[in-house]
Amino acid sequence: MSEEVRNQIVKYLNDTRFVVLATVNNDQSPVLRSLGSFVADGYTIYFSTQKNSKKVEQIQENPKIVLFFQHENQELSSFVNVSVHGTAEAITEPAEIDRAIQRLSSRNPRFKERVEKGELQDTALYKVDARELKVLDFSKGSGAAAVEVIAV
Repeated sequence: MSEEVRNQIVKYLNDTRFVVLATVNNDQSPVLRSLGSFVADGYTIYFSTQKNSKKVEQIQENPKIVLFFQHENQELSSFVNVSVHGTAEAITEPAEIDRAIQRLSSRNPRFKERVEKGELQDTALYKVDARELKVLDFSKGSGAAAVEVIAV
């Protein structure tokens, strides 16, 4: 894959307003929810959430997740979405925490305000290194022709 295509995908990820995080319950049923506090750093995705949330419990139980990126109000003929498949890892190392905070703050003014006010004590930070991306692009056709699977 060319660097140009890679950069287009990363731009698409970062231009997405909200993502859908997919986890599973302890009975293995899927759970979906929207996230607004995320950022793509290449094919590494950082996100934050409340430490006491159900998603934290679910990720501890099974860290394999999917993040679904899709822009609103797209025309069907040029419709695109991207699924990022990976393993969510709680960030604990200080250098990685700093990197995540820096990246999230650059994308999200509210997150930056919370950092500046010292309000992150109840916040969990996660890193997802993509192992696979699925790009659906209807400008390339329909059905299987529209889907590109990228192993990372």
